[in-house]
Amino acid sequence: MPTKTRAIKRIATNSPEISPGVTQSVKIVSSSNGFLVAIVVDSVVVASSVSERLDIILVTDCDSRAGRLGGGHGSGARRDVDEFGRERRNRPHHRKPYERPTRGFRGGRPPMGGRAGPVDEAKEIESRLSSLIIKVGDKNTPTLQNNLDALSVVLEKDFTKHEATVLKTFRQCVLELPWKVTVYSTLAGLLNAKNSETGAKVVALMHAVLRRELSAANWGSVKILVRFFALLVDANAISATTLLAMLDVFLKPVASDDGAEIVVSAQNSCYVFIVASALLWGGRALKQHAPEELAVRLQTIEKYVQRHGELNQDNKLAAVFQDAQPKGSNILAYQLGMLREVAEAEWKIDALFVPNGMFASELGLATQHELPALELPTSLESDSYYTPCEFLQLVPSPAELAVRRYVLQDLIADAISQLEGNRKDCAKYLMQVHGLCGEDVCSVMTAAQHPEDVDPETSLVFEYMMVEVLFTSLMQLPEGPYREMYYSSLAIELRKAEPQILANVFETAVENIVARISSFDVECINRLSNWLAVYLGNFGFQWDWTKWEGAAEEPESSPRRRFVEETLLKLIRLSYLDRIKAQLPESCLSLVPSKTPAHNFKFTVQSMDERTREVSVAMGRCLKNKGTADQAMEILQTHYSQWSDIDEETRQGLAREMLVEHVLLLGSKTFSHMLNAIEKFMPALQRFGDSPEAKLQIAQVVEDFWLKNPQFCAITIDKLVNYRVIDPTTVVAMLFDSSHVGHWCMFHLWEILRNTINKVNMRVVQLQGRLGAAQTAANAIVVDEAELPDSQQQQKQQGESVEHVEAVLEQMMLEQKEVVVLTTQRFVQLLSASDGTADELDRAWLMGRFKEFMRSYRVQIVANAQALEDQVFTVDASQDTRQVFENTRVLST
Repeated sequence: MPTKTRAIKRIATNSPEISPGVTQSVKIVSSSNGFLVAIVVDSVVVASSVSERLDIILVTDCDSRAGRLGGGHGSGARRDVDEFGRERRNRPHHRKPYERPTRGFRGGRPPMGGRAGPVDEAKEIESRLSSLIIKVGDKNTPTLQNNLDALSVVLEKDFTKHEATVLKTFRQCVLELPWKVTVYSTLAGLLNAKNSETGAKVVALMHAVLRRELSAANWGSVKILVRFFALLVDANAISATTLLAMLDVFLKPVASDDGAEIVVSAQNSCYVFIVASALLWGGRALKQHAPEELAVRLQTIEKYVQRHGELNQDNKLAAVFQDAQPKGSNILAYQLGMLREVAEAEWKIDALFVPNGMFASELGLATQHELPALELPTSLESDSYYTPCEFLQLVPSPAELAVRRYVLQDLIADAISQLEGNRKDCAKYLMQVHGLCGEDVCSVMTAAQHPEDVDPETSLVFEYMMVEVLFTSLMQLPEGPYREMYYSSLAIELRKAEPQILANVFETAVENIVARISSFDVECINRLSNWLAVYLGNFGFQWDWTKWEGAAEEPESSPRRRFVEETLLKLIRLSYLDRIKAQLPESCLSLVPSKTPAHNFKFTVQSMDERTREVSVAMGRCLKNKGTADQAMEILQTHYSQWSDIDEETRQGLAREMLVEHVLLLGSKTFSHMLNAIEKFMPALQRFGDSPEAKLQIAQVVEDFWLKNPQFCAITIDKLVNYRVIDPTTVVAMLFDSSHVGHWCMFHLWEILRNTINKVNMRVVQLQGRLGAAQTAANAIVVDEAELPDSQQQQKQQGESVEHVEAVLEQMMLEQKEVVVLTTQRFVQLLSASDGTADELDRAWLMGRFKEFMRSYRVQIVANAQALEDQVFTVDASQDTRQVFENTRVLST
């Protein structure tokens, strides 16, 4: 052992903090240039000497995992990795200057007169600082207190040199690692205790971030930030008074000045949810410093929840399970129950680990900071506010652990929300959310020696709670916060991480939902089918279908059979029929088509008379020989003009049908063939679609042609709407035709309707953006007196452009109104008439789709409420359809 190392070893072993006999546990942590960084004994720093070049203290958890120090179970530092856990590289020490590596510069060399060393070293130090901030508190270990203390010393000392890096990393950690917010609030408190100026900058930064997130309506981030400030009260970084002032800003719109009138709205529900979430975490500190003020805020929340419940007493429009007690569309009532239970327990939550208590004496001497006044956004639409629904309980859990369950699921929901941009990171970090909880808080199947012995009825099981939160967010009504595909991809990544355990967990959750599917919302059945198809498509389509074989014996429109059939149809899309058949037991084969989905061409040789055959053969030969649209029109005109026994309108109808059938046949091979065929003969199709009746016939011919292939039908209709061959109102008329009575359970019908309305709404939004850009360009014109004529001409052109966009937008908004009113009218007419549905099941499906339509397009419904009252919801409308209309208006407030 070198002399210097032996001397350091003696210093370590002679330290009063080290008991005799632990010499083998001493670790000497040094930098690559030989300077001593720290002496660590049994994960405790007993001596340190900060290198002038590193200026950083590192604390080891005796863990050799990625990014951490440590050398396993042996003594001394590891020789195969450096002090930061990276693999050592053998570098010769006799390099000449021109042989030194110069990575990071263009051409492999630093700029003229520049040096690579100091710049790279500064970046490396900043990278290490960021890594330490990110990884602190990953687990609730005995070394956490020492780690936080040592890290606060490092950050406080290096703050002036690397302020931007420290603040940026701190901000990202609070927002993107929300389950560790208690650790970062304690770290902020320690920084404030060591240097009040540093603490003030951290507080000011997070307040600025809060203002930014408020302006952007990122309510998930706002909730986490307000929770962070609530925890800063316990860390003595801010006062209870300044936190209460912030919460009052959110609660001010909720009640009048005297508190007598409560205003229920989507905005206020969002604000109350944020405040209640903050009080759940910060209630203990407020109870200690401002108990009376805390009681006043709790009373305001109780009044709001009570009033909200009264208005939504019978509103099941946004209920996932229709047999559940109606609570409106959010979690407020359940959240209030948690607050009451925690208040009775003196605001102690065993699921939360708050390290502030470890540093009570140090934090108690810190300087408190005041927060600037907070302003709420005033220009947001009602649909910009977000309040989650109550977490679904898909597996039984102990009722006495309700608070613990809610807190953990809230943390899981925050992780899913904040890491939405990267499904792989989200899946990785989700499995770490329970790291700060004690072992007795919840059971973790992936960490258990015998996962099959873990019983969710006797303890909280982390994996089941995680899946429940995922399905809760997926089934969120009126709409989920993110695209459905995110939840499918996240589930896939989770199962890849733990193949056996999470496969069983997901299967149990789905089976429990299907067991209650008769009361499941129709739109949620659709979402679950989509999710399951994508999920199974990534794991070889493996599923225990024998559990659902009884669905084959149920009526065609029963919820369970419809769900299973639609899921299998989606699996066929993702694969092919024979492969899916091979996965099914004999009893389930009736749930899939007997033949591969194909077209239904009408003009076959066997089903035509002689003169029709002549037209069909001529058209087929023309299209096969790459004929043009004009040539096809000429053939139709030549042949059908000879049919003197029918009138002109009938001839046009027959010619239109012949053209559409052959164009579809030409493009029936693939989607690309279909698009090319429609584009090539679009002039002829548009010429034939010169009236609403003609457009409706084209749409009906397409539907008949793809009767056995719903996927191609939906895509073809969508493209015809794109090319303006048919109108959105044409699609509505086709879908609500009397021929569909008894088949309202078919999913593809509503897929077509949803795509059509979304396309109209998207066009309106695009035109509004174009109008804003045109107006901005027109207002930005600066008239130069020297070139007045040219400037006047330019301004005139800009004015004409704005007028043109305004005219197109006005026309599109009229079309949007027409589509919304017509769709609502057809729904109400069918639901109010005795012959609109075939039976009770058929009516239940149609009513479910009506609810889906009303809540999905509630903004357009409310905007056209007067027209709907005058034209649709008349005395002839049934009472249940009128109730849905009223519930939609309440949901939109």
